[in-house]
Amino acid sequence: MAVAPTDEWLGNLIDKPLELLKKTINGKDDQPSFYQYLMKHGMYRSAHHAGDIYEKMKEKNLWERFTLYEKKYKRKWNGPSVPIYLFPVQEKRGMFQTSMKKSGVCFKDEIFFFVTDQEDPKEYEALFVHEYHHCVRMKRLRKNDDQYTLLDSIIFEGLAENAVKEYCGEKYVATWTIAYEEKEMSRYYKKWIEPNLEVKRSSPLHDQLLLGQKSYPKMLGYSSGYRLVQNYLNKHDTSTISLLGEPSSVFLP
Repeated sequence: MAVAPTDEWLGNLIDKPLELLKKTINGKDDQPSFYQYLMKHGMYRSAHHAGDIYEKMKEKNLWERFTLYEKKYKRKWNGPSVPIYLFPVQEKRGMFQTSMKKSGVCFKDEIFFFVTDQEDPKEYEALFVHEYHHCVRMKRLRKNDDQYTLLDSIIFEGLAENAVKEYCGEKYVATWTIAYEEKEMSRYYKKWIEPNLEVKRSSPLHDQLLLGQKSYPKMLGYSSGYRLVQNYLNKHDTSTISLLGEPSSVFLP
């Protein structure tokens, strides 16, 4: 299975998201906790609103579209074949866009996309490129989940968004890539990111720094990772494909 038939699943179970998640790999054992986690990344809450989005998703043939993306980038990047799930987005909040038009979350063995109607269909491809890039890089790095550090996470995000820039165009790059001026970003990096690069993913501080929670600047880690990747690319003539398996430490100044 590549793109799962969630169009069929939603037709029967849109008002029973926990039943939907039983059909996924990471949702087999503890659906309530997993659903809470996915909602933080953009999965729908209200079945009523999700129903309207679901109809738009079918009108746009999104399952066919994402199937084409999967085939295209699996070939280009020699990527893994993992289940891909499309669900309606939660319109009022999200990780990548305040307008909540799209979001996603990637695991090493499956990817979830949360979407709605887009005027520009290239936005769907940009979302796919970002999340699938994570999946391909995880395969190349071959690390256990408990081995990933803040450095790994920020480089994951920086490289994935650079792939969006390379394959979809600068127009489709997330706004957090330009959220801070160079001097400001440099100051934030030295003060908060650099001293904590080895913080493990399991630590609460990891997400606080990565996402800019608590008192930290918004999307701090994401922005830092993109800056490190761009600084590296300014010194080296290379591309997304050649960087997919590079250790995160390569991008440190």
